[in-house]
Amino acid sequence: MKIRLACCFLFMIPILVYGQTTDWGAFEQRVDAKSLAGKKVRLQAAVKVDLLDKTAEAEIWMRVDRPGKKMGFFYNMMDKPIRTTEWTVFTIEGKVDKDAEYLTFGGLYARKGTFWFDDFRLQVETSKDKFEDVVFPNNGFEADTIQAWRYFQKRNGFTMLPDKETVYQGKQSLKVDGTLFKKTPSLGNNDSTGKYALVNGINIYYEEYGTGDPLLLLHGNSESINSFRLQVPEFSKHYHVIAVDTRGQGKSGEDGKLYTYDLFAEDMNALLNYLKIDSANVVGWSDGGNTGLIMAMKYPGKVKKLVTMGANVFIDNSVVDKWIFKELNKQLGELRPDTSAKAQNRVRLINLLLTEPRNTFDDLKKITCPVLVLAGEKDVIKEAHTKKIAENIVNSTLIIAPRETHYYPWENAAAFNKTVLEYLQKGKDTEKH
Repeated sequence: MKIRLACCFLFMIPILVYGQTTDWGAFEQRVDAKSLAGKKVRLQAAVKVDLLDKTAEAEIWMRVDRPGKKMGFFYNMMDKPIRTTEWTVFTIEGKVDKDAEYLTFGGLYARKGTFWFDDFRLQVETSKDKFEDVVFPNNGFEADTIQAWRYFQKRNGFTMLPDKETVYQGKQSLKVDGTLFKKTPSLGNNDSTGKYALVNGINIYYEEYGTGDPLLLLHGNSESINSFRLQVPEFSKHYHVIAVDTRGQGKSGEDGKLYTYDLFAEDMNALLNYLKIDSANVVGWSDGGNTGLIMAMKYPGKVKKLVTMGANVFIDNSVVDKWIFKELNKQLGELRPDTSAKAQNRVRLINLLLTEPRNTFDDLKKITCPVLVLAGEKDVIKEAHTKKIAENIVNSTLIIAPRETHYYPWENAAAFNKTVLEYLQKGKDTEKH
């Protein structure tokens, strides 16, 4: 038996989720979290897979549900997908928010294959490094039916049933049969519009939607085109949307070079040249916002208008809270023993967060295009830093969205989309005349 540890993933990286794609399914249980509030919890489960598609994967996941349908702690292992063919125990640890109502947890499975889950265990820390079990029904799938567990997302092509033949512990496990699954196009995985461009020595993956003025979308760290699943349908009604996987992320390649936002900006400049686009509007979220700012500084002719969401100009304790550095360094320590290419790529992406960008507020004075500087009132980027960004860009507009977080584009997509589109379209009629 193998034991692996999966830890929560935080900071500027948008929460890793499957979103609106239809190539995955999930099951769940939930328990009352009031007695767990403010405490450390641990979820464990044994998982094994038989994959018919090399991109198929399984995960376990855990989420804190807060009042008003708000989400607290959340992690779903998407940065560490499970593809092991032997039973392996995986662990998630996290802290339950103080205002938690429920703790929800379960398993995920994606694409063509067969997935087995067994022996789920939920524990709460009672004293330092000492845990007690939280009892919940049918944790080992020993009941005649899959009682207590329910579908979080039920997808065509997946069947969930007890299995007596492949078992980790006890007499039964949960088997998810995805051998009949058929892929359907989705944002970030759309063969009908997805293409690769060989730029700067690597293959950059991008998808195009809609017509009109070009609009380049740049996602956050360890994310992909799918980050903008709630934006592309709306933006593509008005613009020729070019959604891109940044190098080393999503489907894009990489060549071992040190990740920097300057390098990402160079990639995007080269991609626009490849597409024969002289100038584009740019919307960047988190890391994408950092890249957008550098594009506007280094390639001013390429950026017509820029929207940055939750961006930063440099990185230190004045930009984000100290716990973020502690968490990222903890993740580096956990990844160090893993020599796989995927893990080492994650290390490089975390180091990017710890060391980049390296600009100054004075550098922003080079920007001449109109810039909308956006952040949530509860953003991980401190409000003072966001305000200084706007103050140092000559032609800027600042919006701190009340009650919103770093995940404003997901948590309140309608308001975010309206804000962005109104800004981009402002003055368009005047420009035409």
